[in-house]
Amino acid sequence: MTPFTTTGLLQFVAALSLIAASSASSVAGILHGHAAAYGGVTGSVPFNNGVGVSGVIDFAVFTAADFNANFAGLGYVPGDAFVYAYQVEATGPEGLSAEIIGVNNPANTIGTFDIGDQDAASASFTPNARWLFAPEIATGLTSWGLAFSSPNLPIVGASLTIGGGTQALIAGVPTPGPISIPEPSALLLLTSGALAAPLSRRARA
Repeated sequence: MTPFTTTGLLQFVAALSLIAASSASSVAGILHGHAAAYGGVTGSVPFNNGVGVSGVIDFAVFTAADFNANFAGLGYVPGDAFVYAYQVEATGPEGLSAEIIGVNNPANTIGTFDIGDQDAASASFTPNARWLFAPEIATGLTSWGLAFSSPNLPIVGASLTIGGGTQALIAGVPTPGPISIPEPSALLLLTSGALAAPLSRRARA
């Protein structure tokens, strides 16, 4: 797929608008509203399944360079152009045992970084991004930062928070979309091609 088609750009802008709208009334954490977030993709989404699993998930998408400028040395090393970062907080009576982000497009290098109360016991792709907590995240506590990398631009996705044998589905969190950014070498070729075209026309004149 061509990285920057008109349709793709419109989908990306629409996705950013949906993310902003979904995060309008939530609790602020270190990721929520982060100034270095790529394209303003940052916010919080509350969740409550009505049977004890409730809380909030904060999120932000960073370029690898901006992630390193703000969180280097805290445990996560980016593996691609973008870092998708999340942090979950438990506010209900049930502890949280897992956080799962839906992933349908390229993603790699899953892990955590120390910005909260409890690190994950494990992190893996299933192919969704999954972090397990043992013991569970107790009421009033947060996870560490949860992160994975991708070469692809963000779209609106969904996540699943599990606790006490039940789950809460959360819509409005970012996940990698189908559009990747061009490699630097591809950008160089595009630029040199655009510059060469007028020169070749002049040569024939």
